[in-house]
Amino acid sequence: MVKVEQVPDGIVLLSVHEVTPAFEDDVVRSCDMLDELGFHQYTLLVTPFYGLKRANTFEKHDSFTEYLLSIEKELALHGYSHFSKSGAFDEFRRLPSEKLELRLNSSIRMFTRVFRSRPRGIVPPAWVAPQKLVQLSRNLGLSYCVIGNRVYSTKSRQTFETTDQIVSRGTQKVTLGTTLVELELGGSVQIALHPSDYRRNDMFDLLVDLRDRLGYRFMSYWDFLSSIYTT
Repeated sequence: MVKVEQVPDGIVLLSVHEVTPAFEDDVVRSCDMLDELGFHQYTLLVTPFYGLKRANTFEKHDSFTEYLLSIEKELALHGYSHFSKSGAFDEFRRLPSEKLELRLNSSIRMFTRVFRSRPRGIVPPAWVAPQKLVQLSRNLGLSYCVIGNRVYSTKSRQTFETTDQIVSRGTQKVTLGTTLVELELGGSVQIALHPSDYRRNDMFDLLVDLRDRLGYRFMSYWDFLSSIYTT
């Protein structure tokens, strides 16, 4: 049985998901707001072929690509097209192993071609994927894979777990429910902003409250894993 270690209390693994040319202006605004508020460590989750639309590939948007490289945040994979065949957001959920491997391979190639380096890890759309994704990530040279509340280090073969995850869809207010209790107790959590969240501000207000009132620290996925490797 694989030993699962808890991500230490008081840590937020922060990301912006659905980073795609389809949301270019929103991504820029969100990154600007995060930096203005003093949140400098977070992961940008990149979907290389959003909606299977060529207009949403990064090859068509050189200036956006250069912008993402210039701000020096961690860039990780976030699926291939983001959508399943039925149009749901959980692209990887029901993919058989062969198709999952093909999509992961294609994602890595597209990412590497555009950003001139390989991604360190992958966080699947909706944080949902078959467990096989962990082994495929290891085989293809990625350093980590996230599924649900668990962060799998393929480098050290360690598994870490947060108490919960908060993934904004950008269209409605996020309901925290029992997660709010865990946060008040200081439990670790993954928080993923949608690029359009800056229009509503409640997600940004949550980040500020967690930092200023409850003393949370914010890290990218790679920042967290790097801190484990060096201790």
